[in-house]
Amino acid sequence: MRISVGEIVKTQGIRGEVKVKSLSDNEDRFKIGAKLFIDDEIVTIKRAYKQKAMLVLGFEEYDNINDILKFVGKDLTIDEKDLGKLAEDEVYIKDLMGLKVISNGQKVGEIVDVITGVYPNDVYVIKTDRSEVLLPAIKNTIKKIDTEEKIIEVENFSDYE
Repeated sequence: MRISVGEIVKTQGIRGEVKVKSLSDNEDRFKIGAKLFIDDEIVTIKRAYKQKAMLVLGFEEYDNINDILKFVGKDLTIDEKDLGKLAEDEVYIKDLMGLKVISNGQKVGEIVDVITGVYPNDVYVIKTDRSEVLLPAIKNTIKKIDTEEKIIEVENFSDYE
């Protein structure tokens, strides 16, 4: 299985560079020499720099804008085995999807999305029987995340409905 680590937003200049929205908090993924996938093709980073909130990447395999136009809107991915280890209190976003949300011992919904990079903290989108609820991923709200049991225990869920 492949995991998205960036989204190609648009081209940059005429030398085959692309602007990328990073979906990873591991900056080493975008270092010179790093290998990533675009669909089933492996590309090697030869240039990388930040421009405002985006990354600009150039690939060894491409040096012309006309050759990379086809990649706009595509994801940069890695093999799941290359994700690496997390700290004890960290969880990959992909592992949060579908977790049952428990509040006061009752199932109140399920995580269907995670909003990152907009607020100071992540926000979990929880589908309930009635609507979608935005729940901030902060220590005061999240009591426990158990990816083995596929549950997340939260406090004061009704405050966010």
